[in-house]
Amino acid sequence: MKKFLPVLILLLSVILASCSVTQNVGFNTAALSGNSDTGIEATDFFVGVIEDLSSWKANGNNDPVMDVAVSEFAQNVSNSKASSYVSFRKTGENNYKGTFNFSDFEKLVSDLCLNNPDQTLITVSREGDRTRIKLLISLENWDTLTQIVPFLADRNFAVWGPVYNNPPHDYLTESDYKELVAFILGEDGPEAIDSSRITVSLNLPSAVKATNGKTVSENSVEFSFPLIDFLLLHTPIEFWCEF
Repeated sequence: MKKFLPVLILLLSVILASCSVTQNVGFNTAALSGNSDTGIEATDFFVGVIEDLSSWKANGNNDPVMDVAVSEFAQNVSNSKASSYVSFRKTGENNYKGTFNFSDFEKLVSDLCLNNPDQTLITVSREGDRTRIKLLISLENWDTLTQIVPFLADRNFAVWGPVYNNPPHDYLTESDYKELVAFILGEDGPEAIDSSRITVSLNLPSAVKATNGKTVSENSVEFSFPLIDFLLLHTPIEFWCEF
């Protein structure tokens, strides 16, 4: 039976364009090899926002922005020696499906993080008979994230992201941020943000021993956070699970 873990990097690459992201990685063994099955359903509103904010066309690229983002991620996965049978395809106007196998999850993460040994975005650690997987998004590792997802550093988007919503630049509360979004992007903006949550579901190869998320079953946990928490990042977003 296949066991699943979300592909956290791809989730981050489309987090601003989607209200529905389903990303699963099947672990065949506790050695963290397996396969990935990813589905992306992007809303017209967020795709429009990204196209308005990005400098894609200014750089001479007229391809749909989501096509470019998914294609770039697929290429990055293909470049890893830990991956094989990489296939990403468009299944609808703003819908995508992707699959690939991996021989070493830790090597895959390292490759996607540009072989940075000090990266803290996604870490796997072992102590005794316990394995811990942790996702950490913070201002301290934001630069690593922008290397993986260049769009986040786009000059037209950066002012909407957490770097400019925290000192020394500024400090916008959630209500301040939504008021600004409504003023610039229209009244649909705050509602779209409020309805967007990012959910990470892990089905592990053995029983869950500890987690800061919600235990769903003996070997399944779930962690969910609002999109606004990512946009403001006033406090780090952290999810961990031990099995």
